[in-house]
Amino acid sequence: MKRALTVELLKIRRSPVVWTTTLLIVVLVPLLCLGFIAAADGGAGALGAKAEAMVTGEGWEAYLGLLGQMIAVTLFIGPGVVTAWAFGREHSEHTFASLFALPVSRRSIAAAKFVVLLLWGIALTAAVLVAAVIVGLIADVGPLEGFDLVGNLARLAVAGVLTITIALTIGLVASIGRGYLPAIGAIIMLTMFAQIAVLVGTGGWFPFAAPGLYAVAGAEGVAEINTVQLLLVPVTAAAAAWATMRWWQHAEV
Repeated sequence: MKRALTVELLKIRRSPVVWTTTLLIVVLVPLLCLGFIAAADGGAGALGAKAEAMVTGEGWEAYLGLLGQMIAVTLFIGPGVVTAWAFGREHSEHTFASLFALPVSRRSIAAAKFVVLLLWGIALTAAVLVAAVIVGLIADVGPLEGFDLVGNLARLAVAGVLTITIALTIGLVASIGRGYLPAIGAIIMLTMFAQIAVLVGTGGWFPFAAPGLYAVAGAEGVAEINTVQLLLVPVTAAAAAWATMRWWQHAEV
């Protein structure tokens, strides 16, 4: 297992996919939040109307509210794509057959991928939050007096890690589908289903929508998320990880 972790960590460190995804999310998400706040303040045109509908409150409340909405989407799609690459590349690049000759079991290799991806996802979540705070302070989005910055960041951190965790389920699709494309299709479909679940009021019970609802908890019109609903996220991710590792152990070339 230690060898597998070392190899997978090296792949992550040298992957252009991982570095591109990381930089795009860390840099663009805080800037997009500022852009939507500016558009909402302008209030002109279709973009202004859309931004007004997304912004709740003012100052840091509005800024972090937007950040929560962005996290719900970007930390699923971005890490989902990286997960699709991590598990699908073995098939797309025709290296899966060579894994049968390694002294490390294929189950251990799959487990190592999950561990490394989860650690990267946690680091990515922390980086996004730190970048958002720095950008918010530089842009002076509002006064901090009377605002629970630490509490709101803690909620966003939990939402981000849960979103990353559920994104790892894409590894099962990439494995069974033996490549990137089925996994990318699953990311698109699950994102759509999450939006539909929220619209019909069942998002809390849909593990792919629950972290996003928790990220914007307390906003006007957002349903409350309970502990049981949040626990469905790691349970679903763990079940998918178990199924993925089992598939890798018994898959044939």
